[in-house]
Amino acid sequence: MTVKSIAVKNWPLYVSSVVAVLGVVIFRVFLKWDFLGFSIKITEMANLLAPLAFAAAVIERAVEIIVSPWRDTEASKRENTLAAIKARPADPSRDQQNALDLKTASDSLDDYRGETQRYAFAVSIALSVLVSIAGVRALEPFVDAARFHNLSITSQAQQLFFLCVDVALSAALLAGGADGVHSVVNAVTSFFDDTADKRKS
Repeated sequence: MTVKSIAVKNWPLYVSSVVAVLGVVIFRVFLKWDFLGFSIKITEMANLLAPLAFAAAVIERAVEIIVSPWRDTEASKRENTLAAIKARPADPSRDQQNALDLKTASDSLDDYRGETQRYAFAVSIALSVLVSIAGVRALEPFVDAARFHNLSITSQAQQLFFLCVDVALSAALLAGGADGVHSVVNAVTSFFDDTADKRKS
């Protein structure tokens, strides 16, 4: 593998690294924002993220209702075609053709399902952004409200930037479904449980 091919393959890593370094430089030189003051109580985490999990479940169902009517019919046709090819009787003279037909039908179904998933993801992202903008968010419940709204400590620009980041992250979590939200809660609770066990031992 040549140096050029490695560079082309890793371009997303290079771009994200440059953006990260640039962000740190801008923060250090111009912004210098204060810490917002997060307060995460493990006993309250599930309750605070419950609205996010509920909204994610509602979005999942809404996406299914929106996408299914105009995608399921064609998917069923392709599934039936694939099933019909699989049900063909064994015939040595047609084995090669049957194998080709099976691969073509299977690839067609997979391509269609992949396209459906992309449509579903696009709809899910759009709905998730709207829900997040409406106020169902992941990070804001854990911010110290008094500190966050005290303009002498944190600027309006920082508040706005934080809200935009929170909307983006919340939308990504919501688009990932309720399981994604539960995995965050489980990961954090497992971390605290493991930390507590290590302190005891």
